[in-house]
Amino acid sequence: MPCVSVIIPCYNAGKYIDRCMKCLENQTIGFENLQVIFVNDGSKDATLGKLMLYEQKYPNQIILINFDANCGQGMAKNTGLKYATAEYIAFLDVDDEIADTFYEKLYGIISTGNYDWVSAKFVHILPEERPDFREPEYKNDIEFHCPEDESLLFTEYDRDMHNGQFGILPARIFRKSLIVENQIYFPEGLMYEDNYWGAKCNIFSKHVYILDEVLYCYYRNRNSVVSSGNAAYHLDRMKIEEMVVDLCKENNLFERYYTQIEERFLEFYYCGTWFAVFFKMNTIPDILPVMRKKIYKLFPDYKKNPCIKRFPMCDQTLLKLLEQEEMCTGEVGDLERIKEEYIKAVLCGSFV
Repeated sequence: MPCVSVIIPCYNAGKYIDRCMKCLENQTIGFENLQVIFVNDGSKDATLGKLMLYEQKYPNQIILINFDANCGQGMAKNTGLKYATAEYIAFLDVDDEIADTFYEKLYGIISTGNYDWVSAKFVHILPEERPDFREPEYKNDIEFHCPEDESLLFTEYDRDMHNGQFGILPARIFRKSLIVENQIYFPEGLMYEDNYWGAKCNIFSKHVYILDEVLYCYYRNRNSVVSSGNAAYHLDRMKIEEMVVDLCKENNLFERYYTQIEERFLEFYYCGTWFAVFFKMNTIPDILPVMRKKIYKLFPDYKKNPCIKRFPMCDQTLLKLLEQEEMCTGEVGDLERIKEEYIKAVLCGSFV
């Protein structure tokens, strides 16, 4: 029986497969103690051929699932979960890198404690840079136990996770029973599926452990801060956050955590979407009227939320657009000016 099942969706990832496999083969937990589930999501390059060779080399450790057509990350991860046999689950982005001790250290913690999931820190670097996985001289690990009548999603811990170098799904390993017992699966056919999955996971999690050590490297594409075409899929984050609100209502959390849910919605649904639009899309879509209608329907008194004062000044400026009913994307000049000022502020480091 493997210690950890590692689910790795792959789409046109041929140039990353060898590095990813090297990371897995070098794991100090022992590659033989991992179940590696590759999901080839309709790749058009050499991905499938490379994965087939590794499956032949490691028939006892590797499972290869092949989709003829691209189905998206959500379906790829859900399918991987169906094949996972280990007591603990991990997800790995094929183009990222992990420390050799990643699974040994996280498994050592989660398997000896009553934790729903365990997380390491991660670092963002450019492709030509190398991650520094040296163990720090001083560490401040956090063991967090959420009272049974509260939600981890709306604790101070959750704010710390978003403000610090924690929080991304691949930097964690999860107790499989948490996922199965609470039917925690990914939305399919939508991008930003991790935002929903992570929110649902935290709703049902009560005991977590945060390892104060960088063990995961997230490689950042240099083109990620410039327009990359129409990329309308970035608007999926709006639908995802509506789904998170529905999830909170279904679990009787909406009224109890109204202020926190309101803050999250403004941050993820509204400000986060504008960030994606300004940095990822060449043209500004006509989304402001839709956003205004949805926000005023769910949170008519959002301006009274005290948490808004903690938002970066750029986001506070964006929120003022909601008060201008005459503003629409037809007024290209105004929104283009706001976009230019927003991008300049972020890139110059004056975002706050």
